[in-house]
Amino acid sequence: MNEIALHFLKAYASNGEAGGGWLFGKALQQAQLDYSEHSLGRLEQLLNAIRERAKPTRETLQATTTGRNFCSLIAYYVIEVVHRRTGASFNWRDRASALKELPPGSQLPEVPYARLVSMAPAQGAAFMPLGWIESRLLGDGRQLSTDDYVSSLVAQIERNGPVVWGTGMQALGRMASWQMMMAADGGMVAPMRLTSKAPHTWISSAMSALTGEAIDDILQSYGQALEDNPEGADWQVLSYDGMADLKSGRTDAIMVLLYTYGASPLRLKLAFPYRPAQSGRPFAILDPRLLAANVEDAQIERLNGALGEGIQSIKWSFGTTWDQLRVSG
Repeated sequence: MNEIALHFLKAYASNGEAGGGWLFGKALQQAQLDYSEHSLGRLEQLLNAIRERAKPTRETLQATTTGRNFCSLIAYYVIEVVHRRTGASFNWRDRASALKELPPGSQLPEVPYARLVSMAPAQGAAFMPLGWIESRLLGDGRQLSTDDYVSSLVAQIERNGPVVWGTGMQALGRMASWQMMMAADGGMVAPMRLTSKAPHTWISSAMSALTGEAIDDILQSYGQALEDNPEGADWQVLSYDGMADLKSGRTDAIMVLLYTYGASPLRLKLAFPYRPAQSGRPFAILDPRLLAANVEDAQIERLNGALGEGIQSIKWSFGTTWDQLRVSG
């Protein structure tokens, strides 16, 4: 559904219309919704004018193509404004697919405005802006202004800290999952780096002929890149194969460091211990360990959803998954 949202926004920006058109097309163009701060005031005036002069009905908004398209466009626009303010990534879902992504036991109302759900997976947030739009146009219930509504969404996105924390934690999870997949398949866990400048490109060195001293040099170089941030990245992740001290003794572990930058930087080091397959015993992923952090544990715990999203985003290539190999201990 992300492509549909993009199509609607591009059609509006080019003075066109999406398939089937939308209500109040002339008024929409006059509102000049250009993602600027002032555009929220113009959107507020547009919604007020439609409610007071056109007096749309619930059936018009929900049961006609043009009415549904109009409400969808405004929903897509509002969430795009929030994206541009915060940097958070959003995915559009219908009610059924949204329920599959939400934590077990989560509920969504069985109402027409739940047909569009905007999800920010790294922040564990889900929004149904059609409900706000319909209440504004029909005069139902509490009437949040456009600016207040957008501010409320921004506040929910940033409730667990800067957006870059969640985005970085998601990247940390991707890195841990990729490296664990390599370990589970019997491959080499090479030092590897990932940055916001190329968030889907692993940065590594050819390791087959490198000595331990050369590996140490690479780790020092990668570590210095995290400290200096020469590319001006929003976040960086570094991982390597190491050892973790557990109650049962020292064991192999994927070590992952996360650095975010800006006014409120985050520094984390996590160990993801694993038990190699040997003597008839299967490979196992053990409980992760927080080794270092510059924020309180409670703040890190609120980022666990983003970590899990990152872990699950890697599709393992040999018929198993992280969850299948996960054990406690």
